[in-house]
Amino acid sequence: MAKVTGMDPSRLLSVGGKVVVITGCTGVLGSTYSAALASMGAVVVMADLPGQNPHAQAKEISETTGASTLGIDCDVTDETQVAGLFANVLKQFGRVDAVLNNAAATGEHLMRQGDAFAAFEEYPLRVWEEVLRTNLTGAFLVAREGGKAMLSHKAGSLINVSSIYGSVGPDHRIYAGMPFKSFAAYSASKAGVHGLTLWLATHWGAAGIRVNTLVPGGVYNQHDPEFVRRYSARTPMGRMAEPEDLVGMVVFLVSEASRYCTGQKFTVDGGLTAW
Repeated sequence: MAKVTGMDPSRLLSVGGKVVVITGCTGVLGSTYSAALASMGAVVVMADLPGQNPHAQAKEISETTGASTLGIDCDVTDETQVAGLFANVLKQFGRVDAVLNNAAATGEHLMRQGDAFAAFEEYPLRVWEEVLRTNLTGAFLVAREGGKAMLSHKAGSLINVSSIYGSVGPDHRIYAGMPFKSFAAYSASKAGVHGLTLWLATHWGAAGIRVNTLVPGGVYNQHDPEFVRRYSARTPMGRMAEPEDLVGMVVFLVSEASRYCTGQKFTVDGGLTAW
């Protein structure tokens, strides 16, 4: 029988005691990641816009799981706030082990502005720039400041969150007649996220920081039943993702099980991009 060397295999997927910073923590995925990691013993720092009240959610998760959590107000487009986020984490916990770069301007968020789904030919520059400022510039700021925090102990995992629409074009037909649709700024910004991952993976590889991209497929969030039917028909597994479907990949990337993975896309889409 081959001898197993190095880390105890039973500990490979452990996240216990790891200090994990999650931006966009109150959304359907961010809240799921936060609760799951806390339940596995991670120290979870939950950052989101003040209006989303990350403090309350962090307190609730701590009370439910017994884990140490911290809620912090942070707009990822604000350089000072992002720097303050990581300074606060280092002051409180002394290190950062993983960063889940999850905050994003989505269609659901932009719908409140009324013109997020305008035709491309008349698309407002203001909305385009807002999406890129959050999804790409915000990702850059979190990566820069989170990376500096991890460099201090020469180890860590940065997980940049993209989307299948940063990898492939959408099937616009499934949005026909819906009050929402795919929009170009989102696809362009999410494609840029993986470009950032590739650059950082080669930049920080020798420093012990691994950088990867998590690519979720469509996640069910009280969508119109007809949209769910159309999307599911485009997916080999025949359904949209549930938030819990992404948790395993997040745990893998936070844990030492992924210690030789960097610069990669990890796609969790029920096979949609296989077609």
